[in-house]
Amino acid sequence: MEQGPEDKPSLTGAERGKLRSLAQTLDPKVFVGKAGVNAGIAKLLEEAFRNSDLVKVRFTAEREEMDKQTQELAKLTESEVIGHVGRTATFFKLGTDIE
Repeated sequence: MEQGPEDKPSLTGAERGKLRSLAQTLDPKVFVGKAGVNAGIAKLLEEAFRNSDLVKVRFTAEREEMDKQTQELAKLTESEVIGHVGRTATFFKLGTDIE
């Protein structure tokens, strides 16, 4: 991992690619509805991180709103957005081993 702009570890492109590859077979474990991101959704994602370093989250929001929600959820859970396809985003909990 490299250091990011706020001295926070940031994933390299190769690490992101590996994680995206691993995430292809995962099913979404957390669903974000019309109410959007809140403390309850963040808690569900934190619980999902107890079982796996990678968690997929399904959103009902349109593209622009989904982008905002993914960043907000990543900030609340201190995780990183690995990527998204359609309305599903993959999160990785920082500080965990990816090997």
